[in-house]
Amino acid sequence: MAETLIAVEGLDGAGKSTQVAMLASALSTVDVVSFPRYDTFFGRQIRLLLDGTGGVSAQTVDPRSMALWYALDRAQWARDRKPVSDGVVLLNRYTLSNAVYQSARADPALFDWVLHLEFEELELPQPDVTVVLDVPPDVSQRRVAHRGDAEGDVYERSAALLARVREGYLAAADRLPDVVVVSAAGSPPDVHAAVLSALSPFLPGSA
Repeated sequence: MAETLIAVEGLDGAGKSTQVAMLASALSTVDVVSFPRYDTFFGRQIRLLLDGTGGVSAQTVDPRSMALWYALDRAQWARDRKPVSDGVVLLNRYTLSNAVYQSARADPALFDWVLHLEFEELELPQPDVTVVLDVPPDVSQRRVAHRGDAEGDVYERSAALLARVREGYLAAADRLPDVVVVSAAGSPPDVHAAVLSALSPFLPGSA
C-alpha cells in the first residue's frame, strides 16, 4: 500500500484546523502538515506579506510572484520529506488554495498556471483527494474575528475577494474529480461526519 494524501481547503474560519485534527484521530494518520509553514524561510516571508508589514503587502505583490512564495514553501517540504509506505498524510491547505486565491485576485487563467507550476514544474505530489470546507464569506470573517483576529490578514479583510475565492473553490470542485465540497456551517462533529462520508470513496480499501 502507498500513502494517501488528503488536502483540506477552504476560507479562513471554515474550520480547517479543527477538521484536520479530528481526521488525524479518526484515520491512520502518519503526518499532518499545515501550509504555509511559518517557521521556514519561505513561510516567514509569506507571513510578512500577509500581515502587510515591511513595506510590502500580499495585496500589492503581483499574483504570479505571490504564488511562487507559496509554491516554494511546498517545494521545500516535498524535497525534504520522506514519503511513507502506508498511511494518511493530512495537508492543511495545499496547491488548490494557491490556485484559487491568486486567480481570484487577477486572471482566472492563473488557476491552471499555478497547477502547472506546482505539479508539473516543481513536481509536487498530488493529493488523492481535496476536501473543500465551504462557508460564506460573512461567516468566514465572523469566525476569524471571534477567534481574536479582528483585522485578519490582507486577504481576509476583503469580502469581495473572499466571495471570488469561494466561487473558485466551488468551480474547482465542478471541474476536478478529486475535489469534493462539504458544508462547514454545522457543528464540528456534524462537519466531521460529513467529511468522513465524502472521503470514504478515496480511502484505501474502499474500492
